[in-house]
Amino acid sequence: MKTKVSIAAGFAVSALLLWLALRNIEFGSLAGIYARMEPLYLLPVAAVALAELLARGARWRLLLLPSSPSVKLSDAFKLEAAGLALNNILPLRLGELVRATFAARVFSIPVVTVLATILVERLLDVIVLFLLFAAAAEFGGITGGLFAYNGLMWTLVAGVAAGIAALIFSDELVAHAWFSGFFARFPRVRAVFERVAMGVKGLHTFRSGSLIFLFAALQWLFDALNFWLLARAFGLGGTIDAFRSVALIFAGAAAASVPGMPGYFGNYELVLVKVLKGWGVQEGVGFAFVSCMHVFIYVFITLLGVAFIYQMGQSLGRVWSEFKSAGKDKA
Repeated sequence: MKTKVSIAAGFAVSALLLWLALRNIEFGSLAGIYARMEPLYLLPVAAVALAELLARGARWRLLLLPSSPSVKLSDAFKLEAAGLALNNILPLRLGELVRATFAARVFSIPVVTVLATILVERLLDVIVLFLLFAAAAEFGGITGGLFAYNGLMWTLVAGVAAGIAALIFSDELVAHAWFSGFFARFPRVRAVFERVAMGVKGLHTFRSGSLIFLFAALQWLFDALNFWLLARAFGLGGTIDAFRSVALIFAGAAAASVPGMPGYFGNYELVLVKVLKGWGVQEGVGFAFVSCMHVFIYVFITLLGVAFIYQMGQSLGRVWSEFKSAGKDKA
């Protein structure tokens, strides 16, 4: 019942936000804006989206390698795409849990270890996104908005960095004399900590850690490049430069953090249209631009990920059945 209520609430929130994004827009003029868009720009957007997925896969592979040296980039790439596709279809970000389950089977790694690598991914995303946004604001002259809470944002980044540091040194904490007595009395807790520690060993060396941060930055810069490309398709090249493209990916990530329907339609459109309006872009043009980007990437990633899911011998029906069975077992 709680799950059903959460899903229904997410759809209700997204529907409300989508209505708020559309309420001042004339649908007749919106159709004309879409018609004037240059569709050829969608080809490089698709290519950059593939590059972004490769960066995600390369980063995740480096996090998985200490636990399974045989992890291939192609497998990490396919599982990343599958997880994102399932996030676009299933509620409550279940794609991440399914990705962890698939990876545990494919690479023969404990699920807890895989989940630890995914947690590190999310924490790194927060740090890298904020640093990119801070750099874009500094060099691109972007002010206002979230920078009204500058101190709070830096506090958040510091907290996330501390969390990553705690994960990185989790194996040292297990072995430390101060905690040896505790873990000796609770061997199962020790086993969990050791499996979590394996998920962050990729950050223990300078070379591996630097590459992980580099791929994390590339991932988001590729997303920013797509905003920059599609802006030209809508005639917004004079408004949306490289710095504002970074600001848009930051705003989009913040919008996606609000619970909503799979794909976060409504959240995404409302926030980004408001940001664009602050830069002088008409709401109709802004909505057309943002919704085109959102829908195209959503469809592209979902179709690609679903194809990989079926290639692995799975199906959407089987994944959903396993989720419902797991929910019944917990109940």
